[in-house]
Amino acid sequence: MLVSMSRQRKRPTREDTRQRLFVAAAAVFVRDGIAGSSVEDICIEANLTRGALYSNFADKNELVMAMIDDHVERDMTEMQRLMDIATTAVEYVELIESTERRRDGPLGTDPVLYMEFTLYALRNPSNRPRLADHQRQWRDVIASVVRADSKRLGVDPLMPVDQAAAMILAMDNGYLLSEMIEPGSYAPGTLSRNIAALQRLFEASTADTNRPATK
Repeated sequence: MLVSMSRQRKRPTREDTRQRLFVAAAAVFVRDGIAGSSVEDICIEANLTRGALYSNFADKNELVMAMIDDHVERDMTEMQRLMDIATTAVEYVELIESTERRRDGPLGTDPVLYMEFTLYALRNPSNRPRLADHQRQWRDVIASVVRADSKRLGVDPLMPVDQAAAMILAMDNGYLLSEMIEPGSYAPGTLSRNIAALQRLFEASTADTNRPATK
């Protein structure tokens, strides 16, 4: 009885299978590109049957979107963790750029692959609402940090918080794209230093506004 029990294998959960497919798909996509890869290629890489894939995803596009969803969910969890650690907006951005940030999942360490995923998803109009929702999530996280920092300083932001969040996100995306085009052009910490410079300008302008007028 003990022998037969020891020989029993633990059956993988649905989430185990999904993550296994994610890892395999990422490897295949790096090798062959998303458009050039088939469901069969992914199943072979994962050492799973087509049935295992189709029991989790309707097709390759749904698998791609699920991988993006998984990446965003992981990032949102990590951003919240860093937000709980940081005491200022600048410190928060510094943590995002530091080795303290955890980059889990098959897309977490490959920005080029993530960009390819995004471009692939954009080519299918039905995917755009989900991508827009992901972008809104990012803006909301940044906006909450800006609000908290303004409250800490006891001042009102110079621009609407949503616009400030969109600007910071655009800067981050721009630096990422620039680095992919010209590797080495982005020095780690540049974003946080620029945000710090903007914050100093903001604090200085606030101080000037609150300073009593001289006669």
